[in-house]
Amino acid sequence: MPAALIFAYVGDAMWVLCLAVMFSVSLRAWRETEGETTLPFLGGRMRRELALWLLPAATFAVSLWLLLQARNADGEQALIVFGVRAAGAPLLTLLHLRWVRGALRS
Repeated sequence: MPAALIFAYVGDAMWVLCLAVMFSVSLRAWRETEGETTLPFLGGRMRRELALWLLPAATFAVSLWLLLQARNADGEQALIVFGVRAAGAPLLTLLHLRWVRGALRS
């Protein structure tokens, strides 16, 4: 099995785990808030639909783009794409967790 394919699969696994955490946190926050609740988001207040689901949905879109990049990469490029995926997934997850915690406290 080529190294590029191994990097792609490991990157996929990391993104799946991080997206699962993000979506489960958003779902739990969704259940803890009421229908017309507004939450702090990007310096203002937004309805909970947008505030809770925008970052996980955007992260999913980025993960799909990086998935395509990983499948078309080989050699050193595969390692670089893996590094971006390995760093990006947990950082976006931590950003989301921090934001949801702060939004639910307010």
